[in-house]
Amino acid sequence: TVQLADGPVLRYREWGRPDGAALLMLHGTTSDSTTWAHVAPALGEHFRVIALDLRGRADSEWPDDYSLPLMADDVVKFMDALGILGAVLVGHSSGALVAFLVATGHPDRLRMLVLEEMPPPDAAKPPLELPLGPDPEGRYDWRAVIAINRWLNAAHPEWWQLANGLKVRTLMIAGRRSAYDESRMRDLARAMPEATFVSLDLGHAPHAERPSAFLQVVRP
Repeated sequence: TVQLADGPVLRYREWGRPDGAALLMLHGTTSDSTTWAHVAPALGEHFRVIALDLRGRADSEWPDDYSLPLMADDVVKFMDALGILGAVLVGHSSGALVAFLVATGHPDRLRMLVLEEMPPPDAAKPPLELPLGPDPEGRYDWRAVIAINRWLNAAHPEWWQLANGLKVRTLMIAGRRSAYDESRMRDLARAMPEATFVSLDLGHAPHAERPSAFLQVVRP
């Protein structure tokens, strides 16, 4: 664990080479760092792989305040705490939204960016339900889910301008059988000056559904 400056305590897991370049992995809304367990060891052959439990998830602290910008700030503070000057950042779903905010706000801290199944900045249709209380079987703070789903339920046209200004080499991965609109994800990738778009014949979590397919496009 690490105590962030003016922030929560975050739990993280490591794989691979301690002397390798840092590769940080950010999970989705109701997931945690264990979601990367089938791909992290392979990536660890070349990298120091670090997977976080974001605030309000699993074994990290569950504070009172949640938003995507706060989570992005946590990632930067986490890098500071571990002395990581630059990293490859990989995010899945809402973790990709957090990674995107880190990249647009602190491009000098990133070597490369991988956005797996990042929701396009359009209002969700139909709107996502907001939980009314904690999930007794969930390892996440239901208030974090409310904050993320509220973001997804609104349109964010300013994100297209953020994409236009992103100066980090980026790989965007879409699952062809996901509920997200693949054409809008492709449009978002096209708005990024240095992005490559890849579509896999998988669902919302390619890294978990077929690790070999995910690694085949991410490793190079």
